[in-house]
Amino acid sequence: MTGRFVATLGIALTTFLVVAALLTELLSARIAFSALVGLPIGIVAGAVAGIATWVRLWSRPALRPVLLGGSAVGYAVLAAAAVSYSVPPARGFVSTRGTLGFAVVCGVAVLLLVRRYPDRVSE
Repeated sequence: MTGRFVATLGIALTTFLVVAALLTELLSARIAFSALVGLPIGIVAGAVAGIATWVRLWSRPALRPVLLGGSAVGYAVLAAAAVSYSVPPARGFVSTRGTLGFAVVCGVAVLLLVRRYPDRVSE
Protein backbone atom coordinates (compact mmCIF):
# COMPACT_ATOMS: atom_id res chain seq x y z
CA MET A 1 0.00 0.00 0.00
CA THR A 2 1.52 3.28 -1.06
CA GLY A 3 1.32 6.67 0.57
CA ARG A 4 -0.57 7.94 -2.45
CA PHE A 5 -3.36 5.42 -1.96
CA VAL A 6 -3.54 6.03 1.80
CA ALA A 7 -3.69 9.81 1.28
CA THR A 8 -6.29 9.56 -1.48
CA LEU A 9 -8.64 7.35 0.48
CA GLY A 10 -8.12 9.32 3.70
CA ILE A 11 -8.67 12.73 2.12
CA ALA A 12 -11.83 11.43 0.45
CA LEU A 13 -13.05 10.11 3.82
CA THR A 14 -12.18 13.29 5.70
CA THR A 15 -13.84 15.49 3.08
CA PHE A 16 -16.96 13.32 3.08
CA LEU A 17 -17.23 13.47 6.87
CA VAL A 18 -16.68 17.22 7.10
CA VAL A 19 -19.01 18.20 4.24
CA ALA A 20 -21.78 15.78 5.19
CA ALA A 21 -21.70 16.79 8.87
CA LEU A 22 -21.60 20.52 8.14
CA LEU A 23 -24.40 20.45 5.58
CA THR A 24 -26.58 18.20 7.71
CA GLU A 25 -26.13 20.47 10.72
CA LEU A 26 -26.61 23.71 8.77
CA LEU A 27 -29.76 22.47 7.07
CA SER A 28 -31.30 20.80 10.12
CA ALA A 29 -33.23 23.95 11.11
CA ARG A 30 -34.85 24.26 7.66
CA ILE A 31 -35.17 20.69 6.39
CA ALA A 32 -36.47 17.81 8.49
CA PHE A 33 -34.40 15.17 6.71
CA SER A 34 -31.25 17.23 6.20
CA ALA A 35 -29.09 14.10 6.06
CA LEU A 36 -30.76 13.22 2.75
CA VAL A 37 -29.17 16.38 1.35
CA GLY A 38 -25.89 16.34 3.27
CA LEU A 39 -24.83 12.74 2.65
CA PRO A 40 -24.99 12.71 -1.18
CA ILE A 41 -23.24 16.06 -1.40
CA GLY A 42 -20.61 14.77 1.03
CA ILE A 43 -20.08 11.69 -1.15
CA VAL A 44 -19.59 13.84 -4.24
CA ALA A 45 -17.22 16.21 -2.41
CA GLY A 46 -15.23 13.26 -1.06
CA ALA A 47 -14.94 11.72 -4.51
CA VAL A 48 -13.78 15.02 -6.02
CA ALA A 49 -11.20 15.51 -3.25
CA GLY A 50 -9.96 11.93 -3.63
CA ILE A 51 -9.59 12.25 -7.39
CA ALA A 52 -7.81 15.59 -7.02
CA THR A 53 -5.42 14.04 -4.50
CA TRP A 54 -4.65 11.06 -6.73
CA VAL A 55 -4.28 13.01 -9.98
CA ARG A 56 -2.73 16.35 -9.01
CA LEU A 57 -1.90 16.95 -5.37
CA TRP A 58 0.28 13.90 -4.59
CA SER A 59 2.78 14.92 -7.27
CA ARG A 60 3.78 17.92 -5.12
CA PRO A 61 6.13 16.65 -2.37
CA ALA A 62 5.56 19.75 -0.24
CA LEU A 63 1.85 18.87 0.09
CA ARG A 64 2.38 15.26 1.16
CA PRO A 65 2.59 15.98 4.92
CA VAL A 66 -0.63 17.99 4.77
CA LEU A 67 -2.40 15.33 2.71
CA LEU A 68 -1.37 12.50 5.02
CA GLY A 69 -2.18 14.56 8.12
CA GLY A 70 -5.61 15.39 6.75
CA SER A 71 -6.22 11.78 5.87
CA ALA A 72 -5.27 10.72 9.41
CA VAL A 73 -8.15 12.84 10.72
CA GLY A 74 -10.68 10.81 8.74
CA TYR A 75 -9.12 7.51 9.74
CA ALA A 76 -9.13 8.55 13.42
CA VAL A 77 -12.81 9.51 13.33
CA LEU A 78 -13.61 6.21 11.63
CA ALA A 79 -11.60 4.29 14.26
CA ALA A 80 -13.36 6.08 17.14
CA ALA A 81 -16.74 5.37 15.57
CA ALA A 82 -15.82 1.71 15.13
CA VAL A 83 -14.74 1.44 18.78
CA SER A 84 -17.91 3.17 19.94
CA TYR A 85 -20.04 0.82 17.85
CA SER A 86 -18.28 -2.47 18.53
CA VAL A 87 -17.31 -2.08 22.20
CA PRO A 88 -20.45 -1.25 24.23
CA PRO A 89 -18.62 -0.32 27.47
CA ALA A 90 -16.61 2.30 25.51
CA ARG A 91 -19.71 4.17 24.35
CA GLY A 92 -19.76 6.27 27.50
CA PHE A 93 -16.19 7.40 26.90
CA VAL A 94 -16.38 8.17 23.17
CA SER A 95 -18.04 11.54 22.64
CA THR A 96 -18.11 13.89 19.69
CA ARG A 97 -15.79 16.34 21.39
CA GLY A 98 -13.37 13.58 22.40
CA THR A 99 -13.43 12.06 18.93
CA LEU A 100 -12.67 15.38 17.26
CA GLY A 101 -9.85 16.07 19.72
CA PHE A 102 -8.39 12.61 19.12
CA ALA A 103 -8.66 13.10 15.35
CA VAL A 104 -6.94 16.48 15.41
CA VAL A 105 -4.10 15.14 17.57
CA CYS A 106 -3.65 12.21 15.17
CA GLY A 107 -3.65 14.52 12.15
CA VAL A 108 -1.07 16.87 13.65
CA ALA A 109 1.11 13.94 14.75
CA VAL A 110 1.09 12.41 11.27
CA LEU A 111 1.76 15.78 9.65
CA LEU A 112 4.79 16.34 11.89
CA LEU A 113 6.11 12.80 11.42
CA VAL A 114 5.84 12.96 7.63
CA ARG A 115 7.42 16.41 7.61
CA ARG A 116 10.29 15.09 9.77
CA TYR A 117 10.82 11.85 7.80
CA PRO A 118 9.69 12.53 4.20
CA ASP A 119 11.88 9.77 2.79
CA ARG A 120 9.80 7.09 4.55
CA VAL A 121 6.68 7.89 2.53
CA SER A 122 6.53 5.73 -0.58
CA GLU A 123 5.26 6.96 -3.89
